[in-house]
Amino acid sequence: MAVQPLGNRNRALGLAAAVGVHVAAVALLVLFAADPSVPPKPEGDLVAVLPTEPLPPEPPPPVDEEEGAAAPPSRGESDDAPSPPEPPAPLQTPVPAEVSPDPGSDSGSGSGVAAGSGAGRGGEGSGRGAGAGGSGTGSGGFTPPVRIAGALSHADYARANPPAGAAGTVFIAFRVRIDGAVDRCRVVRSSGFDVFDRATCRLVEQRFRFRPARDARGQAVEYELRTNFTWEPR
Repeated sequence: MAVQPLGNRNRALGLAAAVGVHVAAVALLVLFAADPSVPPKPEGDLVAVLPTEPLPPEPPPPVDEEEGAAAPPSRGESDDAPSPPEPPAPLQTPVPAEVSPDPGSDSGSGSGVAAGSGAGRGGEGSGRGAGAGGSGTGSGGFTPPVRIAGALSHADYARANPPAGAAGTVFIAFRVRIDGAVDRCRVVRSSGFDVFDRATCRLVEQRFRFRPARDARGQAVEYELRTNFTWEPR
């Protein structure tokens, strides 16, 4: 059968159908592209880029240093660098001095100028004790007396009213009773001036008090103490 050429009307219908098919295809593509559930196709292959040099190691975690520790000295610092000043020492409350319990010793003062002032000194002494059990020199646990009060002052020189410029050392002996009081003072060696000798014994008996001597059993005993005092003007 012979093919007859299409007319103008048929050509228009075919063109319209082709255009409609293309429009429908484009609409479907737009619809699928807008749908978020459909993941987009990756463009090209992913390529991993590796570093050409190894990465440096991570620094170690910081170590907590002990609080208050001093940093090590720098090598650049000189050994002659001045050290930091030390904190001031805390103030200490002075402790009152006590009379040392030297066995058989005593000291005193009692000198000055004729106007009524001066300075004096005492000397070392010795003694012997006696108690209910007998007498002795203080050995075998014996404790000699200790002076706890009494002294001769600078004004005592003027009160003695000595001759102008008079000076001398008087040696005395006296008894320390079990109650710590003093009596039976006597001059063993004179100072050369009666005013000094009499004033020394009188003042020692009036002012001096002792912790009594004790024997080995701890009982208080009488004790004879010997000492000396120097009277002199300044």
